[in-house]
Amino acid sequence: MKKLLGILGIILALGGCESFGKGVASALIEKDNPQDTRRCEITGSDFLGLDDYLEKGDVVKVMMIHGVGTHKEGYAARMKDNLSKALNLTVWSKNDKNITLIDPQNKKDEIGNLRVTRMQSEDLKKTVIFYELTWSSITAREKKILEYDDSDEYGYKRAVFNRSMKTFLNDTVPDPMIYLVDDKQQILNAAKEATCWMLSSNWENLQDKERDVCRVSSYNQIKDLSRENIVYITHSLGSRILLDSVIDVADEISNLKVNPDSPNAEEAEQIIKMLRQKEITVFMLANQLPLLQIGRPKPNVTNAIKDYCHKRGKRYNQRVFKEVKIIAFSDPNDLLSYGIPQEFVDEYIDSRICPSVTNIEINIADVISAFGVGVVNPVAAHTEYDNDERVIDIIAHGIQWQNQNADNDVSQKCQIRQLKE
Repeated sequence: MKKLLGILGIILALGGCESFGKGVASALIEKDNPQDTRRCEITGSDFLGLDDYLEKGDVVKVMMIHGVGTHKEGYAARMKDNLSKALNLTVWSKNDKNITLIDPQNKKDEIGNLRVTRMQSEDLKKTVIFYELTWSSITAREKKILEYDDSDEYGYKRAVFNRSMKTFLNDTVPDPMIYLVDDKQQILNAAKEATCWMLSSNWENLQDKERDVCRVSSYNQIKDLSRENIVYITHSLGSRILLDSVIDVADEISNLKVNPDSPNAEEAEQIIKMLRQKEITVFMLANQLPLLQIGRPKPNVTNAIKDYCHKRGKRYNQRVFKEVKIIAFSDPNDLLSYGIPQEFVDEYIDSRICPSVTNIEINIADVISAFGVGVVNPVAAHTEYDNDERVIDIIAHGIQWQNQNADNDVSQKCQIRQLKE
């Protein structure tokens, strides 16, 4: 029994991704209770879902950014499928469009792939353009140093179970290490390039295949950002990547100096005003912001949310956005998934973007029985967000307090608490 619990403890500590064999966990467990007793608590402020934009007839652009572990193009297929069902988007583009992302600092390096899919309602009045960013190729180059450890030449000396675990570790653990110490910032550049393509190009003017640097100025990207409906979905390390890219945008906007004699001065002032009234929504699955903040410097402006984001604040007219709504999903049974307390928001998220966090504590996986011991499949707890009806419903339809008693999966299965000043 102690050995079994030790093995389960190791798996839980890994918190792993799908690259670690689900079969290993499945071989040790059996479902115990068919009744759904999984926890779901929503605490924070209300937020819009994709459908709220679509009901207005607006095009919504959604970007997915994956986390640790090797991901191949197409990894977001289940997320797209489930969202399209929830939003009744039954008409899809016949072929996806793919953009090979090039590092703008070293134009010889490929730094990822951006796959673009158009999903529409039957009457074509609702449109979601889904952007799937895959950056695994960057860390794959670095992880080649571990090839010998994974090889048959050396790996055969391990027990089967330990070999599977070591393969998993070699695939996932280096990714956050590489991201945090990489002076070239290629993963961050991949996210920035992907956002640039998303903002500057519509479905109609994208080629089926592109391979280039996004040649749009920062000013024009900011201009496009002010008028586009943008929603992000991230997983694990993807949450850190996105937040860093948003803070970089905040720096660019804050440093944008408008020359009153410039022919674009009036337009620039209008863009800045529009951004100050703009809300951006980020759905962070298996959120890891607190873990990945350790050892990193704080943003330029912290502990000043009231100054920047409240109407009576002394820097209210210097804010970058009206609000960045972070919807942080975490499963308490996933040891590498974290909630975000307000103290973290104040101390470690740039106040100029006016961050607002809604925490969603949700049991993604069922409690199961392993030789009479109640446990949770750690792989499912970390990876199955994109197949959970409650998660999909929240992303698709959002949460509005006046509708919390509506007859839907969220209101029926989740406890909702509104936080106010």
